[in-house]
Amino acid sequence: MKRRVGGLETEFGLVCVRADGTRALEPEAAARELFRPVVAKGRSSNVFLTNAARLYLDVGSHPEIATAECDDWWELVAQDRAGERILADLAQQANQRLADDGQDARIHLLKNNVDSEGNSFGSHENYLVDRRGEFTRLPRFLLPFLVTRQIVTGAGGVVRDEDGARFVFSRRSDHMWEAVSSATTRTRPIINTRDEPHGDPSRFRRLHVIVGDSTMSEVSTHLRFATTDLVLRAIESGRTLPDLALGDDIAAIRSVARDLNGHEPIPTAAGGTTTALEVQQRWLDVAAEHAEPGDPQEQQTLQTWQKALDAVRTGDRSWAATNLDWAIKERLFGQVAKRRGVDLGDPAIERLDLAYHDIDPERGVFAALARRGLAPRVLADDVIERARTVAPTSTRAHLRGQVVTAAQQYGVDHVVDWTTLRLTRPGAMPVQLLDPFTTESVEVDALLAEIRAAGTTVDPPLPA
Repeated sequence: MKRRVGGLETEFGLVCVRADGTRALEPEAAARELFRPVVAKGRSSNVFLTNAARLYLDVGSHPEIATAECDDWWELVAQDRAGERILADLAQQANQRLADDGQDARIHLLKNNVDSEGNSFGSHENYLVDRRGEFTRLPRFLLPFLVTRQIVTGAGGVVRDEDGARFVFSRRSDHMWEAVSSATTRTRPIINTRDEPHGDPSRFRRLHVIVGDSTMSEVSTHLRFATTDLVLRAIESGRTLPDLALGDDIAAIRSVARDLNGHEPIPTAAGGTTTALEVQQRWLDVAAEHAEPGDPQEQQTLQTWQKALDAVRTGDRSWAATNLDWAIKERLFGQVAKRRGVDLGDPAIERLDLAYHDIDPERGVFAALARRGLAPRVLADDVIERARTVAPTSTRAHLRGQVVTAAQQYGVDHVVDWTTLRLTRPGAMPVQLLDPFTTESVEVDALLAEIRAAGTTVDPPLPA
């Protein structure tokens, strides 16, 4: 599939603390305070926004944003960053209300995967695949890539095991329990097989990857999707592919996380061994054969992917330490530990890890590093700001965004989801959009006209 639609669902950690660091509000109460303006406007804590993204409270009072459908991976990164800003604004409003009420309480939203109590929450990737393809064939080839992808796109962090505290490519890896499963939490898999295409089920299927780390770096987030897309295209091509199946995917994902040089032997299903670097390099070489030579974005992806592998292979982190989350954190944690004379297991390092993922633009450590040129800023600010309110124009998200924007502007009650748009009035007929690539629709045009005729202009809609 040359042109692929994808999306990202990100669960955010939420904590509300006093000035002394003790808990001020339980997560449920903090979530209610955070979503107060969302519920006031949309009469629900589960809403679609004018940029066609979905904002909601997930199980466990986790705020979550699912981006609109994107067929350009940098546009997806812009949507992801826009989601951060929407939630950061909600947190700022909630904190102002708490302060006005005289409460010693402040809400923090963390874009990470593991909290201080060891609970894990996800950053789930979605890729459109052809229903006619052999879906059961995908995991055999895709799993070795996903198991080892963390050496490029991991968020980094510190784990404690029998050997003490150590830095790893990904803390999320320790929370994977199966290679493939229809479950998402009880036996958390690398690939989730629940068949929810959010499109025409006779044509499409949705590949749901839940192993990835929540990443702050735009470079890391882009690489997650762009490299996986290239690998999927190679698999879908039907050509002969390297059989890199691993003997035990779950054992391998944990060992790869701890192998910061990428050279440790990994048992293969065929009885031999390989390494994380070998698997990634083989897939990069295969992807290069399928990439478009004249496509500058694809060629840039290949070059950046190679730089990331070279940083692991050579130990020269100079480029990675200002571009990739795991390497930025590796350098930062090492510097702080040395300066304070502590090891990586010190509580100060754990607090620093959480602060790195704080999406507050003034207080978050990643944002501070970016201001100093120590973390990447690829997208222009106006691109991210536009993505807060405007949907992608090259997928059906464009139509959903138009309907939500018009309905809010004219004060017309409506209900939308990924495939359906309708007004909440007697006799209103739903409009279905089963093709994710649809950008024009006579039925949607009629629905927009009905909205304009039925409503009265209200204040311009807010992004959340």
